[in-house]
Amino acid sequence: MSRPDNDFTTQQVDENDYIERLVELIRKAERGEWPQLPKIVGWRMTVYDGESVTLSIVDNKLGDVYGPPTARSSLSGGIYLIWEDNKRTNSSLDRRTLDEFEERLLEWRLSAFDEEYGPAILEPQTYPEVPIFDEKIKTLVEGDTTLFFQILQQGYKELRASEIEFVDARASAGSQTNYIRNSKGLDVSFDSTSFSFSFSADRIYGNGYSKRRIYPEGEVERVLEDIKVTTALLKKAGKYTPNPAGDRVILQPGIAGSFWNTYVLSNIYGSAVANGQAAFKLDDFKQGKQILRSDMNLVLDGLRPYELSASRLTGEGIPGGRAALVNQGKLVTPILDLKYAGITGFPPTLSGGSFIEIDEPEKTSLEDLIKRVDKGLLVYSLLGMHTQDGTSGRYSVGAPRTLVVEGGELKGKVKATLSGNFFDNLKDERTAFAWDPYEDNPAMEMICQVIIEE
Repeated sequence: MSRPDNDFTTQQVDENDYIERLVELIRKAERGEWPQLPKIVGWRMTVYDGESVTLSIVDNKLGDVYGPPTARSSLSGGIYLIWEDNKRTNSSLDRRTLDEFEERLLEWRLSAFDEEYGPAILEPQTYPEVPIFDEKIKTLVEGDTTLFFQILQQGYKELRASEIEFVDARASAGSQTNYIRNSKGLDVSFDSTSFSFSFSADRIYGNGYSKRRIYPEGEVERVLEDIKVTTALLKKAGKYTPNPAGDRVILQPGIAGSFWNTYVLSNIYGSAVANGQAAFKLDDFKQGKQILRSDMNLVLDGLRPYELSASRLTGEGIPGGRAALVNQGKLVTPILDLKYAGITGFPPTLSGGSFIEIDEPEKTSLEDLIKRVDKGLLVYSLLGMHTQDGTSGRYSVGAPRTLVVEGGELKGKVKATLSGNFFDNLKDERTAFAWDPYEDNPAMEMICQVIIEE
């Protein structure tokens, strides 16, 4: 392949101008400076230039539990090309892309494919400003790891002092610059951060924190107290006699979210709907079919400050925002990228994380919901959810870490199997929701069949 004049791909490239150099090379391909190849007539790209630091405790049985912090620098991304014969290429970017641009360009052409509903490149739009960057985290990533050691040391000492034999723990922070460009003039760059820590006790129960900002005062203490109390309860043997007519079962927020993801969210993705692989048909969305109780809503929200799901825009240039997927129990829209928006005729979906919202005059706390249960179960873990048929609603899953609730109090642990139909649960007037102030989505109480493993 001939090389265009003034090529600079073999020069040493500073990461700060990686994106500008890459854009210029793509523009050369637009101008046809590689005559052996068709011209590029449209493109979009995302580049992530970031650094992260991680410190871990793994199986503390022997001696010194702290290893050195692991630091990592990365540059990655993706590129989508439209050639003049309308073939498309979708590929990845890395540090070597500039130095190997000729070879990559040839590879991109060789891997080009026909895409019947290939999307056009979006014109620039208005993108929301969402708080996703914390300067304090950047300082950690740049080398001051004292806070990591403090968090892990505090957790290790407290958990070991509470009769916990094995502690696994992890603290990490990341900072990156995000670049999003396209051939229609989209040119957006912004910084983002992330911070997390987590502890697991005796491989029974764990908890942690994960946001785009440093944790608030008292958060480490709250997490450790929850782990100590819950682990102690899960170590006690309990007894439970199921009701043949069905039992009251409370799903912790993360467990409830797993059910919602499997049986509701997975059936709303545009690719599944358009290809007839979802429980809901495209006409169901057009007609606003009622699938949930009328007080239940499912939204995409990319505007929640410092959430990991907060989003200014997607790599396609779709703005972040807030969009209803299910409103008052009725289907509103599938989750659509540009391709499936074109296929279905619905507009592309604003980007963000999925959240369950319940129309209720007053939110019930998880603690109060538990107090109202005379006889039931509180589920902390599931086995087998990935094997369930999400389109039918039917489930039969193991719940190996489940606490008995008697007279509104938490008792010992049992191993249970839960079975029922989640679509029926979501229409059942007896289904209730409760909120943990430290969780984004609610816990859920439902009636289902229970088998206890002796």
